Amino acid sequence: MKLLIILLGLCFKAFTAEGSPREARLAAELHTLGWIVFSAQTPHGDWDLFLMRPDGSERRALTDTREFNEAGARFSHDGKRLLYYRMARSDAVDNNTYGTFDLVLADANGKNAVVYGRDFPWASWSPDGRHFACLAPKGIQIVDVSSRQVVRTLPRQGIVEQLVWSPDGKAFAGTANGLGAYWNIGRLADGGGKINAVSETERYNCTPEWHPDSRHILYARGIIPKQDGRAQLWMASDDGREKTMLYAEQGRHIYGACPSPDAKYLLFTRSVEDLGTVGKSQTTMAVLRWIDTPILGDDSAALRKQFPNAKPARWLDLGPGWEPHWTYSEAPAAG
Repeated sequence: MKLLIILLGLCFKAFTAEGSPREARLAAELHTLGWIVFSAQTPHGDWDLFLMRPDGSERRALTDTREFNEAGARFSHDGKRLLYYRMARSDAVDNNTYGTFDLVLADANGKNAVVYGRDFPWASWSPDGRHFACLAPKGIQIVDVSSRQVVRTLPRQGIVEQLVWSPDGKAFAGTANGLGAYWNIGRLADGGGKINAVSETERYNCTPEWHPDSRHILYARGIIPKQDGRAQLWMASDDGREKTMLYAEQGRHIYGACPSPDAKYLLFTRSVEDLGTVGKSQTTMAVLRWIDTPILGDDSAALRKQFPNAKPARWLDLGPGWEPHWTYSEAPAAG
């Protein structure tokens, strides 16, 4: 574990040492803005959870379980609690299945971890942290954290994975079937009713995340089968009528979008190989200023033609990691 932290730290130092003054300014802006939790592979081959500052510094381990993989960590909205999934080391860490294993709830610093088990797939915190929602076979279940009792159930309306509860508590988003020929991003009001497509329906789309305003949804705009292309980072209004490219790169698939709590910055992952299985994807994390979007991450002529008004690459490399999540709270560093 110490070896991995040293290696990650050296990677970050090497990048910042060679980076531009603009990158150094961005790192300085970010340094004190809370903590990021993420999953990364250790030299022993398992996947553990780690913390770091949003500039990539002060990396530390949250878990050290050689017999398990841990993935899909998410802070509660107040930054005091953490949920994540634990699986056997022999189970592959996969973008499309990690939420089907044992749910674990813990303090934000990783202490007092309690295993809730496999009955709570794809869990997402309620705004007040007293409940979480999950994708059970019978529907979207609202579960009381303290008692583990289901207090309410809503129809899933085709949502199959990657469920996220809006910050205002009024809607859900998730990756869904039935909105087109492929996986798409759907939005469902908390009171039930018909699900609406947020993403384009003629291609694969996944990994939704709510904007802090609860009116927009970030997602990975994926490929059209049998055509060349890479997943890009997009944002849509919750009714699906307005769609905007935020970040695209010819040489990487972009997933794992996570806005900062004040929506001034945007965290995401860059993968050489497409996800599902994460282990061979060569996935790294990056962060940018929201005001700088839309951004092209490389000098692709094809992307420049498609997005002529996009700005050149302006982002900070945060090193290896997957499914990052951000809080401005200092609770993760406590104790």
